[in-house]
Amino acid sequence: MNAAALIFFQMRFVNKAFWRNPASAFFTFAFPLMFLVIFTALLGKGEVQLGGRPIHQSAYYVASMTAFAVMTACYNNIAIGLAFQRDAGVLKRTRGTPLPSAVFFGAKVVHALFVALLLVVITVTFGHVLYSAEVPTGISLLQFLVMLVVGAASFCALGFAITTVIPTATRPRRSSTRRSFRCSSFQASSSRSGTMHRHGSPGLRESSR
Repeated sequence: MNAAALIFFQMRFVNKAFWRNPASAFFTFAFPLMFLVIFTALLGKGEVQLGGRPIHQSAYYVASMTAFAVMTACYNNIAIGLAFQRDAGVLKRTRGTPLPSAVFFGAKVVHALFVALLLVVITVTFGHVLYSAEVPTGISLLQFLVMLVVGAASFCALGFAITTVIPTATRPRRSSTRRSFRCSSFQASSSRSGTMHRHGSPGLRESSR
């Protein structure tokens, strides 16, 4: 059995372990949709200019929460899961088996990419149905998929890297989730501040009178 076949064979066990942790699986899929609904309800009334064309903020947040979903699947889950497996001694026991380390970690990356793709499909479908967000087609879809794979792989690498500076398994859940939430919050605040800067907030308009 070659390395690619071993990776996909090992991914089956990674996938089973993921779905046997219902709390983690639930929040992985629920957080992007929950934040999408919150941000669009609070801040999704205006428009932003992207590439010289106006985009409704609700559609903008669909793309933002899609990126957040990829971060959750690739960065958060890998960082948290790997730190817990390290503290539980799973990594040491795995090194004592004939399974190559590259296959073990490669299966985690492939599974994270699979979950990220599933999350993107769910989030984009949710945004298209509720907020009329455009779905890319043709060359745009191909470019989107390439960016998705490159971005997801980059977040997987960051997830592996952050575990080297996390001392215990109780730390990654707070630190990785905090960083991802800061990214999504920064996207929301940047969009909101850009809209207020262009159109002016009601308070500024009243004071100017």
